[in-house]
Amino acid sequence: MTGPTSNNVVIFSLSTRTAFSNHVRENPNNRRVSQADREIMIEWLTNPSKRPSSQKQFSRRNYVRKAFVWDESTQSLLAVGKTSEDKRRKVVTENVIVDVVESVHERNNHLGWDATWKDVSTSYYGILRSDVIFLLKQCRVCAQDPSKRPKGSTASEPSPQPFDPEDLQTLNTPDTRYGNEVWEPADDEEGASC
Repeated sequence: MTGPTSNNVVIFSLSTRTAFSNHVRENPNNRRVSQADREIMIEWLTNPSKRPSSQKQFSRRNYVRKAFVWDESTQSLLAVGKTSEDKRRKVVTENVIVDVVESVHERNNHLGWDATWKDVSTSYYGILRSDVIFLLKQCRVCAQDPSKRPKGSTASEPSPQPFDPEDLQTLNTPDTRYGNEVWEPADDEEGASC
């Protein structure tokens, strides 16, 4: 999933990937899963004799046993839904969040934050909504198509218009509604000073 998508268009550049890595480092969250955390979780789920070394690890192991399962057939770590009707979601580590969001966003035809978040959150665990928004603000395809630009994207900011002195002519017209008189420009010959 790294790099180009199905249409050979890279929607997240290398600089976006680097910026996202910085974003993850600067905004830590317990819902994101590092590669090391994933390995520990798998160990706790597959090796019942593995004992935690602290009370904090003991509590975390109990939570992991309740909220996650290891699927031996697919070799996948899955988050268990809160109810029996909830679908199990694949656990995604921090190093592949960009690839997963890129793939989902491409599959849903760049429909925006809400549609991409809905697809991500129903299938994957470990990706935050703020991660999706951060990445979609950087989407190259959405930046080129005004109808697909997310709100608040820097690509959607209007560029400043050049100053046109004729726009000021409206200031020199009479205001008939309020009976105001027209301002006359001062003649330079009369020695008007500013």
